[in-house]
Amino acid sequence: MNSILHTHVVVLGAGAAGVAAAVAASRNGSKVILIERNAYPGGKATAAEVGTICGLYKFSKSEQSTYIVKGFAKEFAETLKNLSGTKPLNSKEGLHYLPYNIDDFKDLCIALLKENNIVTYFNATLNDINIENETISTALITAGDNSRTLRLKSIVDCSGDSIISRAANLPILKNDQYQAAAQVFTIQHVSEENEARLGMILMKALRSAIDEKKLPDHFDRVYIVQGSLINNRVSLKVGIPLAVTHDPGNAEALKESAHKFVETLADFLINNVTAFKNASVQHIADEPGIRVGPRTIGNYILTEEDVMSCRKFDDAIANASWPIEEWEQHRRVKMRYFNLDDFYQVPVGCLQSKAIKNLFMAGRNISATDTAIASARVMGTCLQTGYAAGLLAAALSAGLPEIEAVKTIQNAQL
Repeated sequence: MNSILHTHVVVLGAGAAGVAAAVAASRNGSKVILIERNAYPGGKATAAEVGTICGLYKFSKSEQSTYIVKGFAKEFAETLKNLSGTKPLNSKEGLHYLPYNIDDFKDLCIALLKENNIVTYFNATLNDINIENETISTALITAGDNSRTLRLKSIVDCSGDSIISRAANLPILKNDQYQAAAQVFTIQHVSEENEARLGMILMKALRSAIDEKKLPDHFDRVYIVQGSLINNRVSLKVGIPLAVTHDPGNAEALKESAHKFVETLADFLINNVTAFKNASVQHIADEPGIRVGPRTIGNYILTEEDVMSCRKFDDAIANASWPIEEWEQHRRVKMRYFNLDDFYQVPVGCLQSKAIKNLFMAGRNISATDTAIASARVMGTCLQTGYAAGLLAAALSAGLPEIEAVKTIQNAQL
């Protein structure tokens, strides 16, 4: 069965960027259809259980966390903070981030979609698109057992993997290998109550086991999800020892490798570390956290120089405060910082496809180099690029000038 639906804006992906894009388009008068491959919203924030929102606050040594974002991103963060009962944390380097409860993130997304009358198809996939005169006219999706043809005026790709550009064989920024993936899992009945002390215990035990050849070298890539030690439960993040290629079968192989890592790690901790002697694995996140994928080429490509020099743009649509964070396959995380108390901006061209007039991008697949997206992929920035892309899509659908849409975004977010 194939039904035809008419809409103004289609958004692909219901992660942080996709929800923001759908809300923005709806609030600005558009009829919106949102497509999500999972059975619930949140994207990597919920399916991979990231656990913290980075990029919301000023890069500063101050103990006080000061928002670098406004508008929807701040509204979302404040609501989530209240639902989760959390507060921002900070590091000695000047990074500030917000821990959150996974279920509360899902619930907030669901509430926003309902409140803004957004038609959402879960367990849905994009099968094909039709392009006429450099414009996408229809998208064919499968939701459950039904196929639907969506006639649209504009479309926003928040898939994280540039699914629309790949389906249309458009030019994309891609690599043979991408940043290393991670797997989050939660372990319960931990006897240590201080998170910093638990981190030291964990690091010391793993380092000793690696040196004694009891564990492979990649077991040094184990981290506590900060702010997650609550009621004797803690979430751990492990670096998966398998390259991310986005080739067919890669996702399944990453998941299998991750589960083996978790099983071996949990067994070691329970049998060798006092703080974990009564522990057990409560659950493993539904999918690995894949940090970077192919990006659509836009009217502007954000660069490492833009990030590190804290460049500002006249047509900026987002403020970004997170450093370049690179997770390579055979080493621990590498951070590259710009000047304290400064930030860079993302210009509107990073959200506009160079090849297709009515295709916009947000989240992890904006137009950016490998090093630039290593900063701009964090959720605080994704919420902003999502809202901006949704508003741009709504403006195009309504026949409004782009310059007016950019001014509206700047007034709301900057």
